[in-house]
Amino acid sequence: MTHLIYYKKPYEMTFKAKVIKCIESEAGYCVLLDQTAFFPGGGGQPADQGILNGLPVVKLLEEEEHIYHIVGEPLEVGQEVEGIVDAKRRRDFMQQHSGEHIVSGLIHKLYGYNNVGFSLGEEKMTADFDGVLTKEQVEEVERLANEAVYQNIPIQGKGYTQQEIETIPYRSKKRLEGIIRLVDIEGYDCCACCGVHVETTGEIGIIKIITADKHRSGTRLTLLCGARALKDYQLKNNQVYALIDKLSVKSEEVVEGVWRLAEEKEDLKQQVAKLKRQVFETKMAQADLQEPLCTLEEATPFELRLFASIWMERSTAPCLLLTCDEKGYKYALGGPSELVGGWAKTLNSQFKGKGGGREICQGTLEGSYEAIKEAYLKVIS
Repeated sequence: MTHLIYYKKPYEMTFKAKVIKCIESEAGYCVLLDQTAFFPGGGGQPADQGILNGLPVVKLLEEEEHIYHIVGEPLEVGQEVEGIVDAKRRRDFMQQHSGEHIVSGLIHKLYGYNNVGFSLGEEKMTADFDGVLTKEQVEEVERLANEAVYQNIPIQGKGYTQQEIETIPYRSKKRLEGIIRLVDIEGYDCCACCGVHVETTGEIGIIKIITADKHRSGTRLTLLCGARALKDYQLKNNQVYALIDKLSVKSEEVVEGVWRLAEEKEDLKQQVAKLKRQVFETKMAQADLQEPLCTLEEATPFELRLFASIWMERSTAPCLLLTCDEKGYKYALGGPSELVGGWAKTLNSQFKGKGGGREICQGTLEGSYEAIKEAYLKVIS
């Protein structure tokens, strides 16, 4: 049985241990120690990373009551070794996991919803619940969760037998057997969990719910705690002040300023669309409708289609409208429904094109204007 340092002393990241066994495997050398501070992963919390006697620990395996450390070179049985856990990473995960317990405990206590999914990654953490939470409920949970942080309540983990646990109310997603470890935050949560946590709620720092999305028939929350929450706040704060500087507004006027800018942009789009149509109609009036080929500057696919439909209303001849893109041209090709699809396929095959349609085909072509024009005139002749 491996003595688990991380439960009794979660902040002891450097330790000495004796090698009990070293077995070669496909993954490397599986080293069994008499004790370890390396958490092998579980309860949704990823396994620790670090080094053992200068060798990177590439993986951790838990088999019954033993924890094996996978390294790239053999270690001699009986020798004393030093292990060093990646402390920054472990502390980050402990902050996140502890914060999630508080949030999940509150949601269960206030609204009766269960945590039915938990994912703790290197950058974000999500928790899924089997009920729909309103915006107001999410804000209330966040406020109460941070009150738990301010109170600096002890977070206690302890193992119980089946008999002992019968009288203790606790959260769990599945039926458990053997010794059951409960993580208790008095007044907020008591949950079966094998993860590693901070010792008091104050060490979490801050709990921030950044998104609350409908997920299946319930709600998925994305959470940031501690240093992650601070980093997110700094990023968003910098973005807000960049907008303040750009819009020349006060901080409380940023949203109004952005909406105003969006409205102005929409107005300009309408004006540009109107001008483009006028330019197109002028071109059309000057064009030879027996050779309907026209280029337009910075036309969108919607505009190409619109202008092609206008052309076809005024002429029985086919039309090819082109606008430049990165590799060649976007196009709208109009003509008789029984022919235009074949024309488009021919052009596509000659110019690495993509697209299709019926009365109006749209897509992209790669090549020069002169080559496309020559091929087009042959196709429709």
